[in-house]
Amino acid sequence: MGPQIGLDGDVLRANVAVFAALGAPVAAVVKRDGYGWGAGRLAREIDDAVESYIVADEEELAALRPATRKPIRLLSDAHPGRLAVVLRLGGVPNVSTREAVAEAGAEAEKRGGLAVRVGIVDAAGWSALAPHDAAEFAQAVAGTGLSVELWTHLTSESRAAAALEALVAARSAFEAAGVRVTSIDAASTASARRGLAFDRLRIGVGLFGARLGASVDSRCALRLTAPLVRRFAPGQARWAGYGDMPVPADRSVAVLRSGYGDGFPKKMADGVDILSVGMQYTTRVMHDGADPRVLIGANDDVDRLAARAGIGSHELVLGLAAR
Repeated sequence: MGPQIGLDGDVLRANVAVFAALGAPVAAVVKRDGYGWGAGRLAREIDDAVESYIVADEEELAALRPATRKPIRLLSDAHPGRLAVVLRLGGVPNVSTREAVAEAGAEAEKRGGLAVRVGIVDAAGWSALAPHDAAEFAQAVAGTGLSVELWTHLTSESRAAAALEALVAARSAFEAAGVRVTSIDAASTASARRGLAFDRLRIGVGLFGARLGASVDSRCALRLTAPLVRRFAPGQARWAGYGDMPVPADRSVAVLRSGYGDGFPKKMADGVDILSVGMQYTTRVMHDGADPRVLIGANDDVDRLAARAGIGSHELVLGLAAR
């Protein structure tokens, strides 16, 4: 007898739409097996709404491919000798080294051309170039038959302008070298803005309703409903289930079969609504007209829930994924 934890597919699709309304189609970021919810499962819900998908590597590409015919873009370079496999799976490969360019160029010669992704990022992370290396790398790509999708990841609000300037400069360098730039994407959930839409928006945790500062009217797609174990009438229980939290003398409380062992954050206990959160049980105040069993529902906000728990929105979404 455990909680029901799930996703609202209609809300997932609606969230794709509100991000796309910023001016570009959405590339759904489903790395880490769709934030733990299952990349294939997410694809079955949103495939008609998205332009493409973003995954980390060949293994995630292979796992997702049976669920979609849409393009799947990679964040990491293919392992040496594995590019042909990535291409057979319909992946759009990333390149960030001379060796990767050489292997991709050989495939481009066989195919009469090939599109690859090239990242321009000033911080350590996925396979990308430092901005100062872009011009030299463009010369290495020139004449190989490769066209490029340029991307960046805005990892710092204070450096965002410089990162965008570096992306624009990289585009100029590639075009000056005679390399065709087919598209540009820069914005993820946190940086999604109409002016930063470019050719696509990379949206990951935003699918679930997180905004991370983006000016969109997304909604919470997470659902958590817990079985009711017992009700206590006013004055019947003096203390909540864990710790020294007193039960208001004039309120009835409910004990629910769900806790941090199910991904419901322990720090959600605020002494007002949620009195205590244990490994398997949560104690909460009963409110008139409200279903006490609904711990996360349509009226909640992903970012506010995460802030209340003292964690990031990504951590909340991952923590609630099916165990």
